[in-house]
Amino acid sequence: MMSSKLINGLPKVELHLHLEGSLRPKTMLRLAERNGVDLGVASAEELTGQYSFRNFDDFLHLFLQGLDVLRTAEDFADATSSLAEELAGQNVRYAEITTTPFNHSRRNLAMADYVDGLNEGRRRAAKLGVSIGWICDIPRELESPDAEFTVDLITGAGAPEGVIGLGLGGPEVGFPPELFERSFAKAKEAGLAAIPHAGETEGPDSIWGAIKVLGADRIGHGVRCLEDPALVAYLIEHQIPLEVSMTSNVSLAVVPSIEEHPLPQLLEVGAAVTLNTDDPAYFSTTLNDELKIASEVHGVSDAALVEMQRTAVRSAYASDDLKQEILAELAAFDAGVA
Repeated sequence: MMSSKLINGLPKVELHLHLEGSLRPKTMLRLAERNGVDLGVASAEELTGQYSFRNFDDFLHLFLQGLDVLRTAEDFADATSSLAEELAGQNVRYAEITTTPFNHSRRNLAMADYVDGLNEGRRRAAKLGVSIGWICDIPRELESPDAEFTVDLITGAGAPEGVIGLGLGGPEVGFPPELFERSFAKAKEAGLAAIPHAGETEGPDSIWGAIKVLGADRIGHGVRCLEDPALVAYLIEHQIPLEVSMTSNVSLAVVPSIEEHPLPQLLEVGAAVTLNTDDPAYFSTTLNDELKIASEVHGVSDAALVEMQRTAVRSAYASDDLKQEILAELAAFDAGVA
């Protein structure tokens, strides 16, 4: 069982976390005070007490409420650098962070300010030793499939620096991947990766749609693939990585408990699994916590924990030089604990 000290020192890559879901209570309160936003609480502790969800819809309501504190370029830069500080403290060397431009455009935030804030935050993160790639995702329940707002933003001249892919978030029920075929085709044509959420609140059909229609290069969540053996076989054959977020799955009632999470089954069948936090502030978790759960609750071996990090590196859209650098760090870590 890998100790907390070793887990913290393990070089890491995280592929599935949302900028807008990373605002810890202290950060959210600071931004709210800056912008005159009344959150209805007097302290960070009181705000933390509101992070309780019965289901995905409850979570989505609170998530959208929290967006109101992000109003200026400086807010986005501060949110990004606060997240980067947290990641650097866990030895996360590279992170692909999802953000949802449509949620801010519909609040009448100028996209130039949004992009400037992301760019500045990314520069600050680099100074902390954390490289960032952006995934801009479509909120499927809010953005009309015909609008193509998100894909046009990230394939145009005003795209954020470091965009690596197009995502698809929001509730799966009633909004299948097939609706967004054109946006993902445009993203692919522009050389961007397809990284939709699927197989979280809906079953295998959602994952099949993401693969066959959107050309998914990775699957956000994907834990319900186990309901379809043919799908599992396809994912393994084509080594399509799954971005697994255990605490998120329990918090949103995708699985009943941490103990019943299907991580061990996914590893046993040979799926390409990466561990992630999804919305770390809302779910009160860190990547270190997720690794600790895998080790202590599910008995995942030290070697398998390191291998999941190698899978994350190979599945990332970082530069080849950075990927080789992190793989070398992982090899040195392996040798040091052997």
